[in-house]
Amino acid sequence: MQLDQQTIVVVMVVVYASALAISAGLLAALRPSAAGRLWAWGHLLVSVAGLVLAANASARLVYVSAAGAATFIAGRLLIYRGVRIYCGLASWDRSLAVGVTVAGLALLGVAGMANSQARMHVIGYGCLALVAALTAGTLLRAHGGRRSIGTPLVVVASLMHLTTQLAGFAAGVNGAVASGPFYASSADGFLLLTPLVATLLGLFGFTLMAMEQVIAAKEDGARLDALTRLLNRGALDKAATSLVAAWERHGQPLSCLVIDVDHFKQVNDRNGHHAGDSVLKLIAEAIDNSRRASDVAGRYGGEEFCILCPHTDEGQATALANRILKKVRAIPLPGDGTAFASVSIGVAELRGGAAGVEGLWRALFAAADRALYAAKEFGRDRYALASWMAPATRPVPGDVGDSAHVPSR
Repeated sequence: MQLDQQTIVVVMVVVYASALAISAGLLAALRPSAAGRLWAWGHLLVSVAGLVLAANASARLVYVSAAGAATFIAGRLLIYRGVRIYCGLASWDRSLAVGVTVAGLALLGVAGMANSQARMHVIGYGCLALVAALTAGTLLRAHGGRRSIGTPLVVVASLMHLTTQLAGFAAGVNGAVASGPFYASSADGFLLLTPLVATLLGLFGFTLMAMEQVIAAKEDGARLDALTRLLNRGALDKAATSLVAAWERHGQPLSCLVIDVDHFKQVNDRNGHHAGDSVLKLIAEAIDNSRRASDVAGRYGGEEFCILCPHTDEGQATALANRILKKVRAIPLPGDGTAFASVSIGVAELRGGAAGVEGLWRALFAAADRALYAAKEFGRDRYALASWMAPATRPVPGDVGDSAHVPSR
């Protein structure tokens, strides 16, 4: 494919001007996504750099070319930082800042040397090839647990960038740099147009990834309690009916823990609701860190929490209750640091007897709730089992200190 330089410049201007306009719009649209904001800023820088290089095509000012290449690298590194945040990895802020600074200084440093264009190709395309490889590699490693439409597009775009950037790097190493502002001659239209196509493809892919992230966050907001980030009551009820339905089908044990913070009203009255909220968040974190991956935890209301444990009988659920008790006892209450939080826990296993999934769930929760009040009656900071509530087996207050069953401080 043969393209004259004027055609190449026009195509560059159209592509990068379009990308610039899209990126500017995405800055506002992707505000809820930290990664999305970085991707928008990164593509905005890349677009500006592309327009600078296109405008410099005729003048061929070497320092303008160096500044444009440095801006390209800064934009790509910003995009890569967003990829790391998206994948839950360390953002490498300092390392990436050092990288773009060193690359920029190196480009400006060689701009005044002999054979400066070849040197800038080696530095510029070498850095861009490295960033493209890191971007594709990071997404490929982290993509296993994510279902995203945009990720494959970004990986393909990164590999397209990598191919052409390696070609530019090789041209610089071999000294086969064209006299024009581009590393390929007009006859190599494929190598000139591929990065432009990859830029638009990558921008589209990153936009999809960010929008998917924003939508997922909104869905989580509808399911999660705003303070504790555990399931809210509606989501908990929905999960409970699903687990009860599975219990009806398969007969596997299902247990429920109802947890209430001891003396929480006193914490609020003495220290204010802000301090009380902080205590609730810490207790919710202790609950979340104590449960297994298969357990479902939620805030039922106020200072009351609930955990559903599939494939777990009442006796096995006491291990979870003990873990929660121990973790909560380590949470200091506001004040002089001498008082610590505690919770009371009721544990029940689904036994049947009620009609329908909703009825079974209400019966299970009610049994655990009765056990919770028994734990409070026996002195708080302990658990009680619903099976103890039967007259023949219910412990009397003198028996609740038995650490094998009812742990106490």
